[in-house]
Amino acid sequence: MWTTLAVPLAFAVVGIIHLLPVAPVFAPEMLSRLYGIAPTDTTLLVLMRHRALLLALVGILCLWASWSPSVRPAALVAAAINVAGFLGFYALYGMPSGALRTIAIADLVAIPPLAYAAWKTFARA
Repeated sequence: MWTTLAVPLAFAVVGIIHLLPVAPVFAPEMLSRLYGIAPTDTTLLVLMRHRALLLALVGILCLWASWSPSVRPAALVAAAINVAGFLGFYALYGMPSGALRTIAIADLVAIPPLAYAAWKTFARA
């Protein structure tokens, strides 16, 4: 039974990690709690809310992949690009502390289930 649930569970974990920061889409005041910033600049507010929306899209795609094998390759690509992209930029800018470190840790937590899901998805192909 574990082997039957392992891949869907891995996708669900990655999906939930990506859905956690969705609150600013609906409540912009959450940006200060999540990221330690109070966007007074409209441009920053738009970009950060859009970021939350895109993360939600990746999260929903991963949750969908947890029960639909045909969606798994697309979900893996989207999640891997997101995780690797953020961690790459985080490292490029000297691994700053604070809220960005928390995001980096969440992305590091996503790597093992993401790698497992990729291995099980593409090993069958």
